[in-house]
Amino acid sequence: MAKDYAQTKALEALEATGANRHEASLLLRVWAESDEKLKSALVAPFLNNLCALAVQRALSGRAGRRKPASKRARPVDHSATLLDAISKGGAQTMSSTRSSAPPPPAGSARHKQAVTLLAAAFKPSGKS
Repeated sequence: MAKDYAQTKALEALEATGANRHEASLLLRVWAESDEKLKSALVAPFLNNLCALAVQRALSGRAGRRKPASKRARPVDHSATLLDAISKGGAQTMSSTRSSAPPPPAGSARHKQAVTLLAAAFKPSGKS
């Protein structure tokens, strides 16, 4: 019902402005400021998203406030741990990870036959 009311008012606004969309939308907005039923009909489809946006803004506004220096967490220096891990002889390198990978599984006999037929089809013939 509210959707029908909003559509009816939108058509009235278009008729009143000679089918000018921009002016019709401005007129509809003016009408919505004085007509609570129209305003709720226009806003209803977007109400859930508007509420979620308000909550998100409230949270980001609260998170944006800085804590006092005494309550802030001090950054942890991991450089010693990283240096120790790099200098150890047991650490894997790019070449050691490649060689430790298992070989790919062998293809089936049907697959081998199909690849052989494809290769034969593209083999250049001796004729020019």
